[in-house]
Amino acid sequence: MTERPHPLVRVERVADGNVIRIAMEEGEEPLNVFRPAKVEAMAKTVESVAGEAGCLVLYGDPVFSAGADLQAIEQAPQELRSAKIDAIAAASNRLIRAVREFPAPVIAAVTGVAAGGALGFALASDLIHVHEDAVFDTAYARIGLTPDNATPFFLVRTVGPYRARELLFDPDPIDAAQAVDLGIANERYEGSEAEFLAAVTERAVDYASGPTEAYARTKRLLDTAFEGGLDRHLERERSAIKRMSESDTFDEGLAAFFAERDPEWS
Repeated sequence: MTERPHPLVRVERVADGNVIRIAMEEGEEPLNVFRPAKVEAMAKTVESVAGEAGCLVLYGDPVFSAGADLQAIEQAPQELRSAKIDAIAAASNRLIRAVREFPAPVIAAVTGVAAGGALGFALASDLIHVHEDAVFDTAYARIGLTPDNATPFFLVRTVGPYRARELLFDPDPIDAAQAVDLGIANERYEGSEAEFLAAVTERAVDYASGPTEAYARTKRLLDTAFEGGLDRHLERERSAIKRMSESDTFDEGLAAFFAERDPEWS
């Protein structure tokens, strides 16, 4: 059974509805980049199906996502860029909270690229399974922005503060094997992308047949295992990225990105 709460969001109910897959579709934008309306639809969809399934799978079609639509931001008048960035952050924060509050396991199935804010969406999930061709990319420093979408929040808890700084300061792409080695991803799959999605769905069915209430309570315990809270962190991130989006640093980073040159940082 397939539903479409948004032209670029697809909901698939499998295993007699006990597993729900939500796909963010590429549409006419390359690499499945996103704008606020698309992310808002994803967030509303996750919220609307809470309690309806024993496991949720999030993925992108055909790739997970290269993050926010930088071209739309670059084309906006400079005085509106900050507002556009903030709108994306607000929608993204809602999605991340919805994933963390989902009362069952959430699996991110990553194909292609998960970059920038999309990496945050993957890291917000309970488990990350990657296709052999998947690539993770923090990306922010290349365009002169601070990270958002809880990327530093989850990276610090996953790889530790020193490795997290390295990944964010020097944003070299990470392939699927490296992601597993770093502990960012749980498992790497070979084969076609269709076979990968089928294999992840099989794992989701296994979780869906487990003790869902225990899983939900375990999620809450894990989220409170470290000092500090996600909500406070998300608001700090949103404030920081909004300020950076008004800076000359971001202007230069964005210009260099589209000119396919190295930025000249002042």
